[in-house]
Amino acid sequence: MSKVQAQQFFKQDVFRILAKELWRRYYHKGEFGGSVGLGLFKEVDTEPLRGLLGLTSLAWSKKKSLSLSTFATAMADSAVAWTLVEFVETVWQPLVLKTDVVAQENADFQQFKAELEQIAPVYLKLLTDKQVYEWFQSETVSLADFRLVAKALKHLPTDYLRIPVFAYEQSGDAHAFDSGMPAERLLLQILAGQSQKEERVGFLAEVEAKNDLLNEFYLLRDDILNFAAIRGLVATSDGEINEMWRQASLQGCSWNVPLKEILRMDEIRPMSGDKVLIVENSGIYSILIDLLPHVPIICSSGQFVYAIWQLLRKLVASGTHLYYCGDCDPEGLLMAQRVFDTFPAMAHTVGMSLENYQYAVRPSEISPQRLKQLRHIRQPELKLVADKIATSGIALQEGMIDQLIAEVRQVFQE
Repeated sequence: MSKVQAQQFFKQDVFRILAKELWRRYYHKGEFGGSVGLGLFKEVDTEPLRGLLGLTSLAWSKKKSLSLSTFATAMADSAVAWTLVEFVETVWQPLVLKTDVVAQENADFQQFKAELEQIAPVYLKLLTDKQVYEWFQSETVSLADFRLVAKALKHLPTDYLRIPVFAYEQSGDAHAFDSGMPAERLLLQILAGQSQKEERVGFLAEVEAKNDLLNEFYLLRDDILNFAAIRGLVATSDGEINEMWRQASLQGCSWNVPLKEILRMDEIRPMSGDKVLIVENSGIYSILIDLLPHVPIICSSGQFVYAIWQLLRKLVASGTHLYYCGDCDPEGLLMAQRVFDTFPAMAHTVGMSLENYQYAVRPSEISPQRLKQLRHIRQPELKLVADKIATSGIALQEGMIDQLIAEVRQVFQE
């Protein structure tokens, strides 16, 4: 067997497993030990190793362990004439001691922290030790990202600015702070440390919580697609009623107000009264704005995006009561419960009573995952409906539209 053939021979699985085990022992203890249990090789063909040692299958079966001195002698007498060290480093990888690796890693980590301190002291001040270490280990980030964020922190806007524009101003790349980019994650971590809010409001999903944090520093993401459909609301800014909001309300116009406009307003309230109707279903919303022309209405389109939550917070701040109407299904009840949890003193439901549910209920198969959502329903009136849904089915608003309209008229005295 030539030396080249021999080297190829030792690439077989049984030798790789042995080399890996010897490397592991040296890494932890600085030595190979005296023997290796044969159980190490139970998943691979041992014939190449047995052949090297000159052992028959029967002789191998009687052994419980492999003497490393015997293996070393066989290696020395082979065409490659390797020592155990040469065997491990050729078949697996160079030998290192754990103590040396840890010491080098600690030295590199301290150097990394020193570089961060030089770029901007805010990093070591606001990032947790865990966060700093995660950045040190990350293969997707470079010090250039830290320099970019440090620059961005010095130029945070004082009026609402869309993130792509801000990113372009700071880096020349409009996508530098795109979701998922290392610089975006780092920026969010530092802004969270600088935030004046003790915690992000609990009703927000992760994406919306990020938006909430960015908006605290006048940074906007996905503004155009983050909107609320409204009718009958007015708003003030700098002590004056906004003319666009006022004219839309006077004309009875339903319009999509983007997040930026909601954030710019100091106060938002119904044009008349102190109540607003929140409708889950866009189809029902279209019916109600035609039949109830004087009722202030918001459409959530089945989910509360960040723009909706910001709108509701400003309405409640102005003393407005929130009347939510949705389907009597797990999703509709859960959304209503979230409104109660967030605004307990100002939240109400309309059209979601047990009586209405029983009128419109239709047998339906509900997945276990959807049924689990009902565990979160605690508001007494909603709980009565939730207890029935599991056995009786769901009730959609379309099946109780007359009752809904009658109740809304009674509540809003239209």
